[in-house]
Amino acid sequence: MPNFFTQNLDLRRRIRNAPWNAILPALEQGFADPHELAPSSLEEALDFMDATLDLVGEICANEIAPHAAEVDREGAQLVDGEVRYAAATTKQLKLLAESGLMGFILPRAHGGLNLPVTCYTAAVEMVSQADASLMTLFALQGCGETLHRFGDAEVHERYLSRLCAGEITACMALTEPGAGSDLGAVRMRAVPRPGPTPDGVGAKNGSWILNGSKCFITNGGADVLLTLARTEDVEGGAGVSLFAGDRGAGVEVPKLEEKLGIHGSPTAVVNFDDATGYLLGKRGEGLYRCTLGLLHQVRLEVAAQAVGVAQAAQSAAAQYATEREQFGRSIDRFAPVREMLFRNALQIEAARAIVFTTAAVVDRKRGILRSGGGPELERYERMADLLTPLSKFYACEIVNEVTSRAIQVHGGYGYTQEYPVERHMRDGRITNIYEGTSEIQVGGMIDALLDGGLALLFEEPLRDTSEPPSCAGVLDSLRQTYAHLLAAADRARAADTLAVQGWARGIAETTAGVMATLVFLRDASEDDRSATLARFHASETLLRGQLCLRAAETGDRTVFDDESFRAVVEPYRGGA
Repeated sequence: MPNFFTQNLDLRRRIRNAPWNAILPALEQGFADPHELAPSSLEEALDFMDATLDLVGEICANEIAPHAAEVDREGAQLVDGEVRYAAATTKQLKLLAESGLMGFILPRAHGGLNLPVTCYTAAVEMVSQADASLMTLFALQGCGETLHRFGDAEVHERYLSRLCAGEITACMALTEPGAGSDLGAVRMRAVPRPGPTPDGVGAKNGSWILNGSKCFITNGGADVLLTLARTEDVEGGAGVSLFAGDRGAGVEVPKLEEKLGIHGSPTAVVNFDDATGYLLGKRGEGLYRCTLGLLHQVRLEVAAQAVGVAQAAQSAAAQYATEREQFGRSIDRFAPVREMLFRNALQIEAARAIVFTTAAVVDRKRGILRSGGGPELERYERMADLLTPLSKFYACEIVNEVTSRAIQVHGGYGYTQEYPVERHMRDGRITNIYEGTSEIQVGGMIDALLDGGLALLFEEPLRDTSEPPSCAGVLDSLRQTYAHLLAAADRARAADTLAVQGWARGIAETTAGVMATLVFLRDASEDDRSATLARFHASETLLRGQLCLRAAETGDRTVFDDESFRAVVEPYRGGA
């Protein structure tokens, strides 16, 4: 029987090699939780995690993936103001709920599994490999963690157990027509409600009245919506608060977007007309304290989604190349096809390495917070703030390259709906747009990389990582690349904002290359395949680093400088 966990050797390696000795005792508070389902030892926790991922892998391979094309054709629909999932999607959500998989990271007291983010991220990847559109419903479990962290006891009672049981779904209703990615510019308003809510239930801290409109809301017909609204008479993010509200009176979905891909996921316009909301956290802290943490969680899972889609496309392409014959032999005997499949595998496993490195850092941070803080908290917070956008940027860029090559391997058949790769390409394309575009990810991390972030990420690993004989020269290559990065950073710090923005992508790509190669290198002592990836990727990353430094040293501004940009782009304006 197929299984997306047991059959994915690289995913299993990432789970096996995570620093569980540091993560699990902290998250489990020394294994002292009296709950009947709580593990009493590290070994028991690892066994439960492995069994859970095995279950997810089995469900994804046998119950979700076979119906993905059907879901893509049927799509989500708006019927009489109600959002309806495709029939198969409804059954799959019910199965995931009955299997106890809808509260991965929430506490056991509310019916959750209290599992690490690293484990949850693996589950998200597998669901995405099976059906990328279902991921957008399954992976909004971060909403539950936000409700748990910032909601009061009544909010907990109102939502958490039902989310864990799969009785209700959640969404983030953040984006507005005039604000887009600039969440500090939201115009939706919230005012305190005088007296009880219309249904007679009032949160202890009181409820609020919400008025405004949101757009591009993934799973916008959800039962509980986390939404941003302006509560203070000040401009910018300081005037914005976060609310939880029920779908019902005052909440209307007038439209679903018609999209290129992820057809099973409803993307909605949501209107709030005197709707009821419950404040999460404090007034005026909705964006910077509450929502940015939620976005970090969701961005990591979108990175895992991209890896899952890329995995599906590569699996289809590799199988097709083995079976398809041309000129008397299978097409995987031809060098151009081999190069495409090799580069796909390299990029997928590099992305997965970065994503799971990030997830482990997030888990270390969560463990420290559960222990009441500590001297290492700031370090792990800084690393999480650097690695989360790096993960989303890199994984969500490579999925477009991987799926494009997968179509190319299939030739003309890849362009038809007879094979799944055209769907994978359509589904993967959204990942470097939603939850913050690639450009926003790079822009959000570049200042931190220039301000000591490169040293934080690489000084210790480049000093302490050992190099097996099979990887002779890899560390020297990585150290050269790191030197190029530091030199490029020096140049960028002295440049103007436009130049820094222009060179930022090259710096981010090179940073991702060094990060992934270090992971391959650590695995190389026990795996010849990882040694091959480490050698090849180190060489490619060094070239990328040289180009990155050259652009900064020469001050090359050709593609974004005012004069050259206008000269080249101006003729296209006006539709000529």
